[in-house]
Amino acid sequence: MLVVVPNKTAATSTLSELRSRAIICGISVEHPRENMIFSPPRSRAIRVVTTAVLLNAIRIAHTMEGASYPALVLCESLEYLDDTYELAVSLLRHATQYSPCRYFGLSRSLNDPTDLASWLGVKPEHLHSFLPKDREQPVTCSVQTYTLSLSESMFKALAKPAYAAMGLGLSTTSAIVVVPSRGHCQLVAQELITQHNLHSLTETGFLPESASAFEAESRMANLQEYVLANFASRGVGIIHKRTSIAAQQVLLELFATSLIRVLVVAREAAGNLPVKAGAVVILGTQYIEADPSMSERRLKDYTLLEVVQMQSQAVRQSEPSHFALFCPVEDGERFIKFLNDDGLPLESQLLETGLLTEWYRKKTEEGTVRSKQDAIEVLSFTFAARRAVSNPAHYDLIHGSHSDVLSRIVDRLGYS
Repeated sequence: MLVVVPNKTAATSTLSELRSRAIICGISVEHPRENMIFSPPRSRAIRVVTTAVLLNAIRIAHTMEGASYPALVLCESLEYLDDTYELAVSLLRHATQYSPCRYFGLSRSLNDPTDLASWLGVKPEHLHSFLPKDREQPVTCSVQTYTLSLSESMFKALAKPAYAAMGLGLSTTSAIVVVPSRGHCQLVAQELITQHNLHSLTETGFLPESASAFEAESRMANLQEYVLANFASRGVGIIHKRTSIAAQQVLLELFATSLIRVLVVAREAAGNLPVKAGAVVILGTQYIEADPSMSERRLKDYTLLEVVQMQSQAVRQSEPSHFALFCPVEDGERFIKFLNDDGLPLESQLLETGLLTEWYRKKTEEGTVRSKQDAIEVLSFTFAARRAVSNPAHYDLIHGSHSDVLSRIVDRLGYS
């Protein structure tokens, strides 16, 4: 079995999860090098690979004698489908077209997964799709908009409504608050503690009333950094990319046992949280990104996928929860639509970058692709080939049959 994941972070998480379970069944879990992915396994094995490694492995497999392709391919996190992911899996589908190989895909909710299923060779009766409105778990969503620019004053202005949104889950459980960057964590944490102290008329912050001072001090003794320990003593954990792994483990354990009731998390660390909460608050949907090549900083928006991924932290089995999004007024309608009703949109990126052009240039030089028909035959295995027929305007193509659309795509690549 081959498990395909989009990046190294996902690979690490998947390997850890599989190894803890597969050993019971006597199955080995491997993370092989690219030249070993299609070598015959010595025993029952699950191989986990990133899309970039898989793409290189397919190139090597074409020169190997006796390449052993898997009987089952599991494509994880297809909502992250990019040009590398698509090309790697498309070429694997092409290579295994005459082999007894089955494909299984997993993705966050999509508004129309039909073409994605067709790309993987999944029959319509085997496609299972659920939209956010079909969710059985009771998750309430709210979107509050503002006209303020990204600044310290914005977070101070939003502290009170953000605290109110958190309160929907804090009566019985805890909350996760996501902020744009590491630099905003302490500011927001302090503002929320202030709001809670004013509301509860205490000075202990979010620390549970049942927690003794001795218990709090002993449980937080492993936090070496003063700032983290100071906020943790008031029931708030701070996590960002520079928080050490050891400190993260301590904070997550404290959060799981409710000694810490609030996690303030920077955007770049929010996607890897292994915990859920009764309330998830996204405080702002814009961040500053430095551009090293131009020595300047740019204001960027959260992607829809990022927001949906953050929302998933509020989805708990058979437990009610709340998701609150604070965003600029111009983005409100866009987020509301997908958070409450529709799934994510998904289009191919394969025709937007130079990866496909570079791949076919090499293949023509090698003599693997000898004619336009050869190129069309390989392209027919891509997700782009299906989306270009279903939504030709998105790819600047004229509506036509499957073969006509493929012919036009190949013409663009220079194989006329």
